[in-house]
Formats: sequence, C-alpha cells, structure tokens
Amino acid sequence: MSLIDIQNKAIMAIGPCRIASLSLVALVHQDADVTGNEPSERALKLSTSRIANAYRMLTTGLIEQLAEHDYELPPELESRRLACVEALEPLHEAVESHDGTIMARISAIPKVAELCLHSLEPMTSRFLDELVEQLTKVQRDREAKRSGEMLEAVKNAEAVGRNIRLIAFNASIEAARIGDQGKGFAVIATEIRTLADRTQSLLNNIATFLRA
Repeated sequence: MSLIDIQNKAIMAIGPCRIASLSLVALVHQDADVTGNEPSERALKLSTSRIANAYRMLTTGLIEQLAEHDYELPPELESRRLACVEALEPLHEAVESHDGTIMARISAIPKVAELCLHSLEPMTSRFLDELVEQLTKVQRDREAKRSGEMLEAVKNAEAVGRNIRLIAFNASIEAARIGDQGKGFAVIATEIRTLADRTQSLLNNIATFLRA
C-alpha cells in the first residue's frame, strides 16, 4: 500500500461524514420518531455508520497507516486533523449511544446545525484537500528518490560488468598465449564475456526504463 492508497482510503472514510452530519440534522428537524419509517431508519443507520467510520479514521486509522509507511503529518496538517476530531466528537458520542436515544442526543447538541454546516463541513473539506496535496507530493518525492537509488545501483552493476568483460578479455589473451593447454580456459573466458555482454544489455534496458 502506498501513501496514495492511504490517502484514498482516508477520503472514502472521512468525506461521507459531511453529508451524514447534514442528514442527521435534517432528521432532527423533522421532529418525528424515525421508528417504523423505513427511509428515515435507513438514512439514520447509514449516517451513523459514516460518522463512526470517519471518526475512527481521523482518530487512529490514518495515523496508524501513515506510521506503517514511516510518515507522520506535518504540524499544521496535524492541527487540522485534531480540529476535525473535535468538531466530529459531539456527533460521534451521540451516534455511539445504544439506548435508542440517538436522535435526542443529536438534538441536544448545542447549535448542531451550525456545527455541521460551519465547522465540520469546511474543516473536513480543507483537511482532505491539504492531505491529498501533501501525500501526493511526498509519494512523488519518494518515488523520485527510489528511482535515483535504482539508477545508482544500475551504474554500479554496469561498472562491475565492464570489469568482468575486461577480465574475460585478458583471460582470452592469456589462453591464446599458452596454446593448447589454454583451450578450456579460453572457452570459459568466452562464456564469461558473453554473459557479461548480456548482463550489460539488460542493465542498459533497465536504466533506459528508469530514466523515461
């Protein structure tokens, strides 16, 4: 999994909490019992699930996944993450209740509509935008560094290949100098040189691919 994969998982988990929060506010404003109302029950269930998923990703999921890739959010982006957690906290506490009082708990949140419209929505949107920008840049930089390291390894291997060909060439000259006694040695030297040439060709192809 790359940082881009983590980024996409974060978007899928956190993004839907925005519409979910507004859906919960709409249900509260209906001021009616959702029990027995199939569309309302379905909307409530989906919204509570989305809030829970977003909260889990914001609090632990994202940080743990980034840590597995030896990365942590820069201070400013980390502050935005914590602000999103704080904004989502009241809704999360409400939807995590299992006593059938979710709607009452949401309704009891002070200025819940304002919280969702003017805090949670813009905060999460900005956090996700900056998260995408940051992780895309880091992933691109890492790939460039990795490509550079691979090119350096190819250059080192090419140098070894040139040395092998030189050794094989010198061995062929020595075999020719000593006559019949060096025939077997000459065959081996030829095979070594052929193998070195093939290796060099392969390394050239790899280097061309990395530079493309």
